[in-house]
Amino acid sequence: MFFLQIALTLPLMVLAEIMLYRYFNLRGMTYKRTLSESAVFEGEKIFMVEDIENNNFLPIAWMKAESLINPNLRLGAAKNIQTSQGGYHRSVFSIMPFYRLRRTYEMTCMLRGDYSVGNVTITAGDIFGLMSKIVTYDNETRLLVYPKPLNMEEMVKCFHSLQGDAVVRRFINPDPFFVAGVREYQTGDPMYSVNWKATARTNSLQVYKYDYTANSNIIILFNIDADSRQDLLPNEEEGKRIEYGIHFCAAVVERMISLGIATGFCSNGHFREEEDFVSIPSRCSRPQLYTVFEALAKLRLNRAISFHTLIKTVRNTIPKETDVLIISLYTDERIEEEIFELRRSGHQVEKWVIPEGEV
Repeated sequence: MFFLQIALTLPLMVLAEIMLYRYFNLRGMTYKRTLSESAVFEGEKIFMVEDIENNNFLPIAWMKAESLINPNLRLGAAKNIQTSQGGYHRSVFSIMPFYRLRRTYEMTCMLRGDYSVGNVTITAGDIFGLMSKIVTYDNETRLLVYPKPLNMEEMVKCFHSLQGDAVVRRFINPDPFFVAGVREYQTGDPMYSVNWKATARTNSLQVYKYDYTANSNIIILFNIDADSRQDLLPNEEEGKRIEYGIHFCAAVVERMISLGIATGFCSNGHFREEEDFVSIPSRCSRPQLYTVFEALAKLRLNRAISFHTLIKTVRNTIPKETDVLIISLYTDERIEEEIFELRRSGHQVEKWVIPEGEV
Protein backbone atom coordinates (compact mmCIF):
# COMPACT_ATOMS: atom_id res chain seq x y z
CA MET A 1 0.00 0.00 0.00
CA PHE A 2 2.83 2.39 0.88
CA PHE A 3 4.62 1.75 -2.40
CA LEU A 4 1.36 2.24 -4.27
CA GLN A 5 0.92 5.66 -2.65
CA ILE A 6 4.45 6.59 -3.66
CA ALA A 7 3.84 5.37 -7.20
CA LEU A 8 0.69 7.51 -7.43
CA THR A 9 2.14 10.56 -5.68
CA LEU A 10 5.53 10.75 -7.41
CA PRO A 11 4.19 11.58 -10.90
CA LEU A 12 1.98 14.27 -9.37
CA MET A 13 4.98 15.75 -7.54
CA VAL A 14 7.06 15.71 -10.70
CA LEU A 15 4.22 17.30 -12.66
CA ALA A 16 3.79 19.99 -9.99
CA GLU A 17 7.54 20.63 -10.01
CA ILE A 18 7.54 20.97 -13.80
CA MET A 19 4.57 23.37 -13.69
CA LEU A 20 6.23 25.49 -11.01
CA TYR A 21 9.47 25.74 -12.95
CA ARG A 22 7.69 26.36 -16.22
CA TYR A 23 5.94 29.44 -14.86
CA PHE A 24 8.41 30.73 -12.27
CA ASN A 25 11.84 29.60 -13.43
CA LEU A 26 14.13 32.59 -14.18
CA ARG A 27 11.48 35.07 -13.02
CA GLY A 28 13.20 37.68 -10.92
CA MET A 29 16.60 36.50 -12.17
CA THR A 30 18.96 39.27 -13.29
CA TYR A 31 22.28 38.93 -15.07
CA LYS A 32 24.92 41.61 -15.48
CA ARG A 33 28.40 41.45 -16.98
CA THR A 34 30.92 44.23 -16.33
CA LEU A 35 34.61 44.84 -16.96
CA SER A 36 37.14 46.32 -14.57
CA GLU A 37 38.39 48.62 -17.37
CA SER A 38 36.77 49.99 -20.52
CA ALA A 39 40.03 50.67 -22.39
CA VAL A 40 43.46 49.05 -22.07
CA PHE A 41 46.61 48.40 -24.09
CA GLU A 42 47.56 45.11 -25.70
CA GLY A 43 48.98 42.60 -23.24
CA GLU A 44 47.27 44.11 -20.21
CA LYS A 45 45.01 42.06 -17.94
CA ILE A 46 41.55 43.04 -16.75
CA PHE A 47 38.73 41.32 -14.86
CA MET A 48 35.35 40.32 -16.25
CA VAL A 49 32.70 40.14 -13.52
CA GLU A 50 29.37 38.31 -13.77
CA ASP A 51 26.62 39.17 -11.27
CA ILE A 52 23.62 36.80 -11.18
CA GLU A 53 20.73 37.39 -8.77
CA ASN A 54 17.90 34.94 -8.14
CA ASN A 55 15.09 37.06 -6.65
CA ASN A 56 12.70 34.11 -6.63
CA PHE A 57 11.40 31.59 -4.08
CA LEU A 58 12.48 28.75 -6.40
CA PRO A 59 16.11 27.67 -6.52
CA ILE A 60 17.71 27.59 -9.94
CA ALA A 61 18.59 23.90 -10.00
CA TRP A 62 21.00 24.28 -12.89
CA MET A 63 21.85 27.17 -15.13
CA LYS A 64 24.09 27.29 -18.17
CA ALA A 65 25.58 30.60 -19.34
CA GLU A 66 26.90 30.59 -22.90
CA SER A 67 28.62 33.45 -24.69
CA LEU A 68 30.89 34.12 -27.64
CA ILE A 69 33.97 36.13 -26.67
CA ASN A 70 36.57 37.06 -29.25
CA PRO A 71 39.61 34.72 -29.01
CA ASN A 72 41.82 37.81 -28.78
CA LEU A 73 40.39 38.26 -25.27
CA ARG A 74 41.85 35.26 -23.48
CA LEU A 75 40.12 34.12 -20.29
CA GLY A 76 42.26 32.63 -17.55
CA ALA A 77 41.61 29.20 -16.09
CA ALA A 78 38.52 29.09 -13.84
CA LYS A 79 36.26 26.49 -12.26
CA ASN A 80 33.06 25.41 -14.03
CA ILE A 81 33.92 27.11 -17.30
CA GLN A 82 34.68 25.48 -20.63
CA THR A 83 36.26 27.24 -23.59
CA SER A 84 36.12 25.88 -27.12
CA GLN A 85 37.80 26.97 -30.32
CA GLY A 86 36.46 30.22 -31.70
CA GLY A 87 35.98 31.82 -28.28
CA TYR A 88 32.79 29.98 -27.27
CA HIS A 89 32.50 29.95 -23.46
CA ARG A 90 30.15 27.85 -21.34
CA SER A 91 29.73 27.72 -17.56
CA VAL A 92 27.25 25.73 -15.43
CA PHE A 93 26.14 26.49 -11.87
CA SER A 94 23.12 26.61 -9.54
CA ILE A 95 21.71 29.38 -7.31
CA MET A 96 19.63 29.19 -4.14
CA PRO A 97 16.46 31.34 -3.69
CA PHE A 98 17.04 35.05 -3.04
CA TYR A 99 20.76 34.66 -3.53
CA ARG A 100 23.35 36.66 -5.42
CA LEU A 101 26.29 35.02 -7.14
CA ARG A 102 29.37 36.89 -8.34
CA ARG A 103 31.96 35.26 -10.59
CA THR A 104 35.23 36.95 -11.59
CA TYR A 105 37.43 35.93 -14.51
CA GLU A 106 40.86 37.23 -15.44
CA MET A 107 41.07 38.31 -19.07
CA THR A 108 44.23 39.03 -21.09
CA CYS A 109 43.81 41.43 -24.01
CA MET A 110 45.96 39.98 -26.78
CA LEU A 111 45.28 42.17 -29.82
CA ARG A 112 43.99 45.69 -30.44
CA GLY A 113 40.34 46.03 -31.34
CA ASP A 114 36.84 47.20 -30.49
CA TYR A 115 35.17 44.29 -28.70
CA SER A 116 31.69 43.52 -27.40
CA VAL A 117 31.63 41.09 -24.47
CA GLY A 118 28.20 41.63 -22.95
CA ASN A 119 25.86 39.23 -24.76
CA VAL A 120 25.04 35.95 -23.04
CA THR A 121 22.43 33.20 -23.43
CA ILE A 122 21.08 31.69 -20.19
CA THR A 123 19.52 28.22 -20.16
CA ALA A 124 17.95 27.01 -16.90
CA GLY A 125 15.88 23.96 -16.03
CA ASP A 126 14.11 22.05 -13.29
CA ILE A 127 15.58 19.61 -10.80
CA PHE A 128 14.81 16.55 -12.92
CA GLY A 129 16.02 18.05 -16.17
CA LEU A 130 12.62 17.59 -17.83
CA MET A 131 12.13 21.19 -18.93
CA SER A 132 14.27 24.21 -19.68
CA LYS A 133 13.89 27.88 -20.44
CA ILE A 134 16.21 30.06 -22.53
CA VAL A 135 16.74 33.79 -22.02
CA THR A 136 19.15 36.06 -23.91
CA TYR A 137 20.74 39.10 -22.26
CA ASP A 138 22.10 41.80 -24.55
CA ASN A 139 24.38 43.86 -22.33
CA GLU A 140 26.24 46.39 -24.49
CA THR A 141 29.59 46.00 -22.75
CA ARG A 142 32.32 47.36 -25.02
CA LEU A 143 36.06 47.07 -24.57
CA LEU A 144 38.69 49.07 -26.44
CA VAL A 145 42.15 47.54 -26.71
CA TYR A 146 44.70 50.13 -27.84
CA PRO A 147 47.66 49.03 -29.96
CA LYS A 148 50.88 48.91 -27.98
CA PRO A 149 53.27 51.49 -29.49
CA LEU A 150 56.56 50.23 -30.87
CA ASN A 151 59.57 50.86 -28.67
CA MET A 152 62.20 53.43 -29.63
CA GLU A 153 64.60 50.83 -31.03
CA GLU A 154 61.95 49.54 -33.44
CA MET A 155 60.96 53.08 -34.38
CA VAL A 156 64.53 54.04 -35.25
CA LYS A 157 64.81 50.93 -37.44
CA CYS A 158 61.65 51.98 -39.29
CA PHE A 159 62.85 55.58 -39.73
CA HIS A 160 66.01 54.36 -41.45
CA SER A 161 63.87 53.23 -44.39
CA LEU A 162 61.80 56.43 -44.68
CA GLN A 163 61.74 58.01 -48.13
CA GLY A 164 61.62 61.81 -48.02
CA ASP A 165 63.27 64.92 -46.63
CA ALA A 166 63.98 63.58 -43.13
CA VAL A 167 61.15 65.62 -41.63
CA VAL A 168 60.23 63.07 -39.02
CA ARG A 169 63.85 62.33 -38.19
CA ARG A 170 64.23 66.00 -37.24
CA PHE A 171 61.32 65.49 -34.87
CA ILE A 172 63.06 62.55 -33.28
CA ASN A 173 66.33 64.52 -33.01
CA PRO A 174 65.80 68.16 -31.94
CA ASP A 175 67.96 70.83 -33.55
CA PRO A 176 70.80 71.73 -31.08
CA PHE A 177 71.17 75.17 -32.73
CA PHE A 178 67.57 76.22 -31.99
CA VAL A 179 67.16 76.91 -28.26
CA ALA A 180 63.63 77.56 -27.02
CA GLY A 181 64.38 78.03 -23.31
CA VAL A 182 65.25 75.90 -20.30
CA ARG A 183 63.59 73.07 -18.42
CA GLU A 184 64.18 70.81 -15.40
CA TYR A 185 66.93 68.22 -15.72
CA GLN A 186 65.67 64.72 -16.49
CA THR A 187 67.49 61.40 -16.14
CA GLY A 188 69.50 60.77 -19.28
CA ASP A 189 70.07 64.42 -20.24
CA PRO A 190 73.74 64.98 -21.23
CA MET A 191 75.80 67.25 -18.99
CA TYR A 192 76.78 69.51 -21.90
CA SER A 193 73.13 70.62 -22.14
CA VAL A 194 73.13 72.05 -18.58
CA ASN A 195 72.41 75.79 -18.38
CA TRP A 196 74.55 76.81 -15.40
CA LYS A 197 73.19 80.35 -15.11
CA ALA A 198 69.61 79.10 -14.91
CA THR A 199 70.74 76.39 -12.49
CA ALA A 200 72.31 78.96 -10.15
CA ARG A 201 69.27 81.23 -10.38
CA THR A 202 66.72 78.49 -9.56
CA ASN A 203 68.83 76.31 -7.25
CA SER A 204 67.83 73.26 -9.32
CA LEU A 205 69.56 71.67 -12.28
CA GLN A 206 68.30 73.22 -15.53
CA VAL A 207 69.07 72.16 -19.13
CA TYR A 208 68.58 73.82 -22.50
CA LYS A 209 65.26 73.10 -24.17
CA TYR A 210 65.83 72.61 -27.88
CA ASP A 211 63.11 73.14 -30.43
CA TYR A 212 62.59 71.98 -34.01
CA THR A 213 63.42 73.83 -37.19
CA ALA A 214 60.87 71.74 -39.08
CA ASN A 215 57.15 72.50 -38.95
CA SER A 216 55.52 71.85 -35.58
CA ASN A 217 52.47 70.11 -37.09
CA ILE A 218 52.31 66.67 -38.66
CA ILE A 219 49.54 64.49 -40.03
CA ILE A 220 49.78 60.75 -40.63
CA LEU A 221 48.05 59.30 -43.69
CA PHE A 222 47.69 55.55 -43.23
CA ASN A 223 46.73 53.21 -46.08
CA ILE A 224 44.69 50.22 -44.92
CA ASP A 225 44.82 48.58 -48.37
CA ALA A 226 47.24 45.71 -48.88
CA ASP A 227 47.75 46.47 -52.58
CA SER A 228 46.17 48.31 -55.49
CA ARG A 229 43.46 45.66 -55.89
CA GLN A 230 40.44 47.37 -54.42
CA ASP A 231 38.02 44.57 -53.53
CA LEU A 232 40.20 42.07 -51.69
CA LEU A 233 40.84 41.73 -47.96
CA PRO A 234 44.48 41.25 -46.92
CA ASN A 235 45.88 37.76 -46.52
CA GLU A 236 47.50 36.67 -43.25
CA GLU A 237 50.96 38.04 -44.08
CA GLU A 238 49.57 41.34 -45.38
CA GLY A 239 47.36 41.61 -42.30
CA LYS A 240 50.42 41.32 -40.05
CA ARG A 241 52.18 44.10 -41.95
CA ILE A 242 49.12 46.34 -41.68
CA GLU A 243 48.96 45.66 -37.93
CA TYR A 244 52.65 46.54 -37.68
CA GLY A 245 51.90 49.81 -39.45
CA ILE A 246 49.13 50.53 -36.94
CA HIS A 247 51.55 49.99 -34.05
CA PHE A 248 54.07 52.24 -35.79
CA CYS A 249 51.41 54.97 -36.08
CA ALA A 250 50.71 54.63 -32.35
CA ALA A 251 54.41 55.07 -31.56
CA VAL A 252 54.78 58.11 -33.82
CA VAL A 253 51.70 59.84 -32.36
CA GLU A 254 52.83 59.14 -28.80
CA ARG A 255 56.33 60.46 -29.51
CA MET A 256 55.22 63.55 -31.42
CA ILE A 257 52.68 64.67 -28.82
CA SER A 258 55.19 64.09 -26.00
CA LEU A 259 57.50 66.52 -27.85
CA GLY A 260 54.78 69.16 -28.15
CA ILE A 261 54.08 68.56 -31.85
CA ALA A 262 50.46 68.80 -33.00
CA THR A 263 49.66 65.46 -34.64
CA GLY A 264 46.70 64.31 -36.72
CA PHE A 265 45.66 61.02 -38.28
CA CYS A 266 43.76 60.03 -41.42
CA SER A 267 43.09 56.62 -42.90
CA ASN A 268 41.03 55.19 -45.71
CA GLY A 269 39.85 52.51 -43.29
CA HIS A 270 36.68 52.78 -41.21
CA PHE A 271 35.18 51.73 -37.88
CA ARG A 272 32.63 49.04 -37.12
CA GLU A 273 29.09 50.15 -38.01
CA GLU A 274 30.48 53.23 -39.78
CA GLU A 275 31.22 53.80 -43.46
CA ASP A 276 33.19 57.07 -43.50
CA PHE A 277 36.98 57.16 -43.59
CA VAL A 278 38.87 58.24 -40.46
CA SER A 279 39.97 61.87 -40.16
CA ILE A 280 41.38 63.46 -36.98
CA PRO A 281 42.80 67.02 -37.31
CA SER A 282 46.21 67.83 -35.84
CA ARG A 283 46.21 68.81 -32.17
CA CYS A 284 48.66 68.48 -29.30
CA SER A 285 47.12 67.31 -26.04
CA ARG A 286 46.68 64.23 -23.89
CA PRO A 287 43.05 63.79 -25.04
CA GLN A 288 44.26 63.98 -28.67
CA LEU A 289 46.68 61.12 -28.01
CA TYR A 290 43.90 58.87 -26.77
CA THR A 291 41.56 60.00 -29.54
CA VAL A 292 44.08 58.65 -32.05
CA PHE A 293 44.70 55.52 -29.94
CA GLU A 294 40.94 54.89 -29.96
CA ALA A 295 40.81 55.31 -33.74
CA LEU A 296 43.71 52.88 -34.15
CA ALA A 297 41.97 50.37 -31.86
CA LYS A 298 38.70 50.57 -33.81
CA LEU A 299 40.21 50.58 -37.31
CA ARG A 300 38.98 47.71 -39.51
CA LEU A 301 41.14 45.97 -42.09
CA ASN A 302 38.96 46.96 -45.03
CA ARG A 303 38.71 50.32 -46.70
CA ALA A 304 36.07 53.00 -47.02
CA ILE A 305 37.71 54.62 -50.06
CA SER A 306 40.88 54.12 -52.10
CA PHE A 307 44.05 55.67 -50.70
CA HIS A 308 44.69 58.04 -53.60
CA THR A 309 41.09 59.27 -53.22
CA LEU A 310 41.73 59.86 -49.50
CA ILE A 311 44.81 61.99 -50.22
CA LYS A 312 42.92 63.95 -52.87
CA THR A 313 39.99 64.48 -50.48
CA VAL A 314 42.00 65.74 -47.51
CA ARG A 315 44.75 67.55 -49.43
CA ASN A 316 43.04 70.95 -49.41
CA THR A 317 42.08 70.65 -45.73
CA ILE A 318 45.65 70.18 -44.45
CA PRO A 319 47.13 73.47 -43.16
CA LYS A 320 50.16 74.64 -45.13
CA GLU A 321 52.51 74.50 -42.12
CA THR A 322 51.78 70.77 -41.67
CA ASP A 323 54.18 68.02 -42.72
CA VAL A 324 52.80 64.72 -43.99
CA LEU A 325 53.87 61.19 -43.10
CA ILE A 326 52.47 58.50 -45.41
CA ILE A 327 52.46 54.87 -44.28
CA SER A 328 51.45 52.18 -46.75
CA LEU A 329 52.13 48.61 -47.82
CA TYR A 330 52.58 49.72 -51.42
CA THR A 331 52.67 52.69 -53.75
CA ASP A 332 51.47 53.13 -57.31
CA GLU A 333 51.20 55.81 -59.97
CA ARG A 334 47.99 57.36 -58.64
CA ILE A 335 49.35 57.59 -55.09
CA GLU A 336 52.59 59.15 -56.36
CA GLU A 337 50.59 61.73 -58.32
CA GLU A 338 48.77 62.76 -55.15
CA ILE A 339 52.05 62.92 -53.21
CA PHE A 340 53.43 65.19 -55.93
CA GLU A 341 50.39 67.47 -55.51
CA LEU A 342 50.96 67.56 -51.74
CA ARG A 343 54.55 68.66 -52.25
CA ARG A 344 53.51 71.21 -54.85
CA SER A 345 51.13 72.65 -52.24
CA GLY A 346 54.12 73.31 -49.98
CA HIS A 347 54.01 70.26 -47.70
CA GLN A 348 57.08 68.25 -46.82
CA VAL A 349 56.18 64.59 -47.29
CA GLU A 350 57.79 61.46 -45.85
CA LYS A 351 56.75 58.04 -47.13
CA TRP A 352 57.27 54.67 -45.49
CA VAL A 353 56.36 51.61 -47.56
CA ILE A 354 56.27 48.75 -45.04
CA PRO A 355 58.63 46.14 -46.52
CA GLU A 356 57.90 42.43 -46.65
CA GLY A 357 59.51 40.61 -43.75
CA GLU A 358 59.43 43.74 -41.55
CA VAL A 359 57.16 42.06 -39.01
